[in-house]
Amino acid sequence: MACYYRQHEDTTVTVPKFTNENSSGGVTYYDIKLRVGKVEWLVERRYRDFAQLHEKLVGEISISKKLLPPKKLVGNRQPAFLEQRREQLETYLQELLIYFRTELPRALAEFLDFNKYDIIYLLQDLAKLFNESGDALLSSKKEYNLSALEVFAISERLSLPCPPSLDRGGKFDFSHVLDFCTQLVALVVTPVKDNASYAQDYNTVDVPIGRSNIIPNRLNFNLNAFRNLKTLKFSALSTENIVDIELLKPTLQTICVHNTTIQSINQVLLCDNLHKNCDVPSLLPEAIIASSSGSGSSTSNGSVLVSADAWQEITELDLTGNLLTQIDSSVRTAPKLKRLILEQNRIRTVQNLAELPHLQLLSLSGNLIAECVDWHLTMGNLVTLKLAQNKIKTLSGLRKLLSLVNLDLSSNQIEELDEVDFVANLPLLETLRLTGNPLASSVDYRARVLARFHERAAEISLDNEPGNQQELDTALVLSALLQSKQRQQQKL
Repeated sequence: MACYYRQHEDTTVTVPKFTNENSSGGVTYYDIKLRVGKVEWLVERRYRDFAQLHEKLVGEISISKKLLPPKKLVGNRQPAFLEQRREQLETYLQELLIYFRTELPRALAEFLDFNKYDIIYLLQDLAKLFNESGDALLSSKKEYNLSALEVFAISERLSLPCPPSLDRGGKFDFSHVLDFCTQLVALVVTPVKDNASYAQDYNTVDVPIGRSNIIPNRLNFNLNAFRNLKTLKFSALSTENIVDIELLKPTLQTICVHNTTIQSINQVLLCDNLHKNCDVPSLLPEAIIASSSGSGSSTSNGSVLVSADAWQEITELDLTGNLLTQIDSSVRTAPKLKRLILEQNRIRTVQNLAELPHLQLLSLSGNLIAECVDWHLTMGNLVTLKLAQNKIKTLSGLRKLLSLVNLDLSSNQIEELDEVDFVANLPLLETLRLTGNPLASSVDYRARVLARFHERAAEISLDNEPGNQQELDTALVLSALLQSKQRQQQKL
């Protein structure tokens, strides 16, 4: 990202071309090309914009009125004249950058879009906003959205020596940004700001910002300014852009990463760790004690991960809409997880959940799960399980989830009504969704399913609604027939 304050000696400005809006005497635009270090961007301006800028600079800075080429009323559409004016405007801008060697006036910075692509001037815009509206934004208790470029600018600005005369104490002072960041509790980071299409498409991380060559996915930053965050959300941008997340661990309670190309959970929970692909041992107290008393195992890479990367406050992890293929062992670094949401991924098997004793909600809707084998061994305290839009045919692996209250199995491949028996015996189950399965298209589907719950049929909400009186009456009759059939089979 550009920083004119540091790179003014490596800054150039040119006006490479002009364009006419149409051939019959339309508006003429001049393309301005800026380069600050390795960052480049284009700005499009009319001569009238140049004149307005010059008027401000003459009034505020007292530069010479003769510096800008004069306006011409006759013959100002001739190609030869426009080419001459292009050269003159280029010279004009180059002389301004020589005159303002380390610090640009706000009028000039905004004219050249420095406030969009330069660390200092972009943060001045944020400082002005937070100075005027920061208290209102914070008191609304809503999450605040910053672009990757803005977060990068804040991160880089913290490592800069304080510029000598950039409005200290005034409305553009960086302290307003720091004050806001340190009080913020919920942050959303996206490739660009306030653009819904960018937030829903991970491909945008490789699209340059505006008319610049800045790529969001190549901006690595820390979050050290956000010391009181409780919720962190990344949308269409990988958390691997974070180079140091350590300071967030004492306060962060919720992490959401949506619509990215990440394939492993360790890319989130161990995003800044070089050993993220190592197996993570247990974080449960008894396992840690056993490990420390073992012979030499405490020096493994896994133990190093545990001591440095535990998330002691995280209770919710939402990784919807990514490319996850498994639940890797990095989830062990968040032993207090209560809600784990992994919807719209590519997960086929469920593992590494046995050491999350507080897990109450697990959402795996929209994955590739085909079978559930003895899930009670790894998620014994689960209250809500969402498995919609998978490829499940049998429910035998759910038969011992005794704490389960809510179960969503909609849009799977369950054909046989007998499969319902495996979950009908769960003592605490209250809500069940089976719509979208082949069995849901059978005659008297609702009554036949409710019958499997026998005397508890009236307590069950099936597909978001309880059984009506007719369905319950039919279920009662079917239940009696089922029980009679079962008694006969037992005698045989």
